[in-house]
Amino acid sequence: MKTAQILLITACLFPLAAAAGSRSSANYSIAADTADGGGRRATTVAYSNDGSIGGVGGRSTVASPSETARHGYIGQLIDLTNIIISATPASINEGSTRQLAARLAYDDGTGTPLAAGTVAWGVVSGPLSGVSVSGVATATNVYQDTAAIVRGSSSGQSNTLSLLVLNTGIDNFSSYAGDGIDDAWQVQYFGLNSLNAGPGMDPDGDGQTNYFEYVATTIPTDPTSKFRLNITPVPGRPWMDVRFSPISEKRIYTVVGRPLVDTGVFNTVMGNTVDAGVERTLTDTNALGVTKFYRVRIEFP
Repeated sequence: MKTAQILLITACLFPLAAAAGSRSSANYSIAADTADGGGRRATTVAYSNDGSIGGVGGRSTVASPSETARHGYIGQLIDLTNIIISATPASINEGSTRQLAARLAYDDGTGTPLAAGTVAWGVVSGPLSGVSVSGVATATNVYQDTAAIVRGSSSGQSNTLSLLVLNTGIDNFSSYAGDGIDDAWQVQYFGLNSLNAGPGMDPDGDGQTNYFEYVATTIPTDPTSKFRLNITPVPGRPWMDVRFSPISEKRIYTVVGRPLVDTGVFNTVMGNTVDAGVERTLTDTNALGVTKFYRVRIEFP
């Protein structure tokens, strides 16, 4: 009986081993004598083959394009290791949406795309109002670029993805929306949803409103931080120095003047300009014998 069994096995193995013939494609060529019948690896520059005994099956990979073939296996010899969540790009404009995608990953480096509707989606943190059953994430408004995290779960696996919600509008956040002041400036000095942050408020009591201090780039919570304007004669010259501060590269400053304090047209004052730190001095060389009342016009670029 033992002899019959051995002969039967031998008769099965030889034909299978003989099946390891030469194989080739545009990317590789393996001669018959290089394909191993005992499961060891055979490789070329672009191709590797892990053959199973007697050529029953194997695992072949090609580097470019990335591809893995598991040929001849009676059972699936891979394990599910993770779920991969992705979005292209991994950012989303405030108030907008982004489609999420998911795939199952296996221990051999391969993966299976998942229909978005088969994934359980959720928001872990950040400015997202939710993720739909079809994997569409919706962002809320922010006052600065802010990270959000979403979660996807399927087949007993769960993973997260970080999305960056982009601040595309400067005056649309929460209770600070539409008041003419950059939301990030209000949050910086007053925190979230503060009544003291309103454009007409003067919380530091320096006589300059929050809107004025925002335009003038002064600090609205510091009574010593004010926009200052001084006009002084130039010694030995029939000129006037118009000196003001602070100045910022984020603003445009124009000195204007008119002969009467309460009537007439303000015209641009021309002259020599010198900056010293945050202070600017414009010398009006046309002040001889002329009464002038000066203003500084501050504008956004």
